[in-house]
Amino acid sequence: NILNKKGFDVYLETIEQDNLIDFININEIAVILVRSATQVRKNIIDNCQSLKIIGRGGVGMDNIDVEYAKSKGIFVINTPAASSNSVAELVFSHLFSGSRFLFDSNRNMPIEGEKKFKTLKKNYSKGIELKNKNLGIIGLGKIGREVARIGFGLGMNILGFDKFIKEKSINIIPNNQNAFTFKINLISFDEILKTSDFLTLHVPAQSN
Repeated sequence: NILNKKGFDVYLETIEQDNLIDFININEIAVILVRSATQVRKNIIDNCQSLKIIGRGGVGMDNIDVEYAKSKGIFVINTPAASSNSVAELVFSHLFSGSRFLFDSNRNMPIEGEKKFKTLKKNYSKGIELKNKNLGIIGLGKIGREVARIGFGLGMNILGFDKFIKEKSINIIPNNQNAFTFKINLISFDEILKTSDFLTLHVPAQSN
């Protein structure tokens, strides 16, 4: 509504990938905003002269030829902090679910709980606590650091690896807390694989 009032035409419909070039050219689209499904590759950049901005509604930009677009004078933007907390919480949803067999037990108990209660109870009682376990975080950007904050709060030992960070350690400030910081010692890739009880990756799909 704000853009419309300022004289911009805003198209909200979903455009199939094969029809994207024609749609952009027919409507002289200057700004395209995509999520993860739409691919903005060299062919679109070369064939759509009206494009000035490519926006990604998310963090990773693996679906966009970023450097090529920039070389053509097109601005490429994303929302680097928009999903950090949501993704970090999802990480721990999976960790809790896996360590406590929640996915399996929530399905088997209602079906076979009466007949096999003792067996199932014995199986599911083998769950483990996250406290004092080693959580290895590969990639310490905004999402990785948010994962570290939650892990610290649960009493986990945080291990870190990030090939782009040259320091031997980094400090993490808990949300809304300025009185203290947590320190993460960065270790080698091989070491983090050997010593982690749980491992979570937060790197681009094309990272080497």
